[in-house]
This record gives sequence, structure tokens and C-alpha cells, in this order.
Amino acid sequence: MSEDLNAGIVRILSGRSVGTGFVVSDDGLLVTCAHVLGRPCPERVSVIFLATNEQREATVEMQWWRDVEAEDLAILRVQGGLPQGVRSLPLGSSTGVSGHKVSTFGFPSAGEVEGIAGYGKVLGRGSQTKAGQSLLQIRSSEITKGFSGAPVWDELRRRVIGMAVMVATPDTSGKMGETAFATPTETLQRVCTDLQIPDINPYHGLNPFTEAQAKFFFGRKQEVDRLVNKLRLDPRFLLILGPSGSGKSSIVQAGLISQLRNGVLPGSDRWKIMLTRPADNPFQQLAVQGLATESNNLTQAVREWLNQHPEHPQIVLILDQFEELLVNCPEEMSQDFLAQLTALLDANLPITAIAIMRDDFYTHFAQHVKLAQRLEQNGGLIHVSPTLQWDELVTIVQEPARVVGLLLRKAWPRRLLKIQ
Repeated sequence: MSEDLNAGIVRILSGRSVGTGFVVSDDGLLVTCAHVLGRPCPERVSVIFLATNEQREATVEMQWWRDVEAEDLAILRVQGGLPQGVRSLPLGSSTGVSGHKVSTFGFPSAGEVEGIAGYGKVLGRGSQTKAGQSLLQIRSSEITKGFSGAPVWDELRRRVIGMAVMVATPDTSGKMGETAFATPTETLQRVCTDLQIPDINPYHGLNPFTEAQAKFFFGRKQEVDRLVNKLRLDPRFLLILGPSGSGKSSIVQAGLISQLRNGVLPGSDRWKIMLTRPADNPFQQLAVQGLATESNNLTQAVREWLNQHPEHPQIVLILDQFEELLVNCPEEMSQDFLAQLTALLDANLPITAIAIMRDDFYTHFAQHVKLAQRLEQNGGLIHVSPTLQWDELVTIVQEPARVVGLLLRKAWPRRLLKIQ
């Protein structure tokens, strides 16, 4: 089950476990089904947070109460605020989620087990209650009684798109035994206008992509694969060059780092990735990463860090905007750092350094002969081209939309790219 989901789940108590709810705001609002609380509606109930096992009292916000014959919705407010370690779950639109995989967590009657995860697939939106309320239809072999009020978490969008509300009763042939229904988030927001469903813009314009935006980063697979294959050869130093705006930083941060964290190379999911930039003092910047000694001895700092962190067998030190070292730092400091970087690469330590630099600064960099020779001998010099192929451009336009559940018509990429 997603850690994001786990942080917002609550068990609703009324003398016994009666259902599930989830946190929807940082100031302590919870959502569940009205039928979970029963009739007559109590003024307050007890809730237990799954993430901390802490019990709190919660009052029912009657202005947002909707009976079973209507939206079947209850909004509660936790007394005393949220416990540390509990987080609200982000809400997302339920539009365009057909076919998406979802997960949830509920508290059905399961013997000695208290709480089980549930998984499924959205079949569509169109089902309605007798009162005319729109529902999402979900196929799941786990969602059953006890999941009422549970969040339906879209694994693709990383958002709650609905609240589990009921399961279908199997017919005489045993059909519909794996059919569940959920109230869309739009219904929750319509009743309680304090809830927000922010639009997700998957496009980032000309801004560089960070690791946090990796799910929206497309079209540069060939360049990312090239970097991965270089690292597969276990080089000590890579220098990534390209003109301004060619996507160097995005390829490393949203492409390469993401792949390494996912274990694309043996053990890379346990490597320590340190991302920094020289600014006007590279030693200070590295100290923020934990690489600091009184004498600014980079090799000693790396050795001490590795000894103190045996859980990380290797360091990948990424120096973005490396040209800052050559233009923003005092000449003496710049030369000292380059000399110490060379010494570090010559030391017998499990570290790879990756520098990202504008190509028009390479002549200046090449004056440091030892590092330049290392690059030439080991094939560590990589040029990133700013030119994209047509299929890469189409991917850049289409795929981010797909991530948020939108489908573009076939002609739209050409129109968006203004290519006739």
C-alpha cells in the first residue's frame, strides 16, 4: 500500500470498528460515509489514525452532513488537530480515470486482522444511486463491507479520486461479486466547498524538471539510457555538456536520478545521491550535503561520510551548473576545488562524480589538464543535443496528458507544436 495513502487513513469507532475514513485537510477535516455513523447521527465519534495508532475524538460537521438517501456523506473535524506523522490526502478529479489502477484500505470483519489493503481497476463513471448520485464503478476482489468511507487512490495520478461507498450484491449466478462503487471527489467538493480539487498541470514550460516531477518527464529516453549505460561501465567522472536550454539538468534530475532510485543498476537503489551546485563556494555547498571537514579536504570528507553510513555502498555526487565554479568562485578556490575533485577521483573510494555544464565553458574547464585527460581516456564526456526528433516531440506533448488521465486527439500534437 502506498505510504502516501497510509498517512491519511482513519478507523471510525462507535463502540466497535464500524468503518473507514480519511484526512482531507491539514486543519483536521475527515471524510466518511453517513451510513458508517448510522442513524441518528452522533455528535462525535472516536477515530484511530492508521499511521500512528493514536485515538482522538472527532465532531460531526452537521452543515455538511448528507443522509444515505442523498450523497451519503459525513464530514468530521478532529479535536486537537492532527497527530504528528498524519497527513491529509490530496484530492484529484475523477474525470478520465477509466482503466486506472486504484488502491485503498479498509477495516472489514477479518478475524484477528484489523485492516486490509484493497486493489482494483476503475471500470468507468456513469452508475447512479436511486437518488441519482453519480458513482465510479470499480472491479476489486478485496473491497467489501468495512471499506465504506475509504479513499480510492489513483496509482497513476497519486490522488484520491473517490470514496468507497457500497459493493454490489452478487446475483444467483455469482456475478458482480467483485464490483464496488465509489462517490467521486467532485461530489465531496460540491457538498463541502472547503475541500479543494486542484488542477494538475503536467506541463512545465521551459523550466527544468526536478526529480519530484519525473512522472511528467518524457521524450528524452535515448539520452537517459545513454547515461545509464555510461554508469554501467563504472566511470569515476562524467561531464555532461550542452547549450543552455538543451535539457541537461532535466535529463539528470528527472531521468537519471529517478532510474537509479528504481534500481536500474545493481544496488543503485541504495546509492546515496547528492545533488548540489558550486554557487560561489562549492565547499560550503557540499557541507550542506554532509561532506565537510575543517580543512576542506574533500577526499577525507567522503571517506568519513561512507564510514558513517554503511547502508549506502556508493555515492553519486552530481554537480549541476558546474560553470559556476569557473565564473562565480574566486580563482584560488576554483583551482583548489578542481584539484581536490581530481584527488577524490584518484582515491580508492566508491564514488562517481557527474558534472553538468554549458558547452561554451568547456575551453575554460579544459585548462585543468588532469580532469580533461581523465574524460578523454575514459570516454566520460557526453554531449546533449538540443535537437529533438518528431516522435520525441509527440511524446513530450502526449505522455504528460496521459499521466493525468487525459487523451489528446491524434491531430493535437501537430497543432500544439505548430508544425504543418
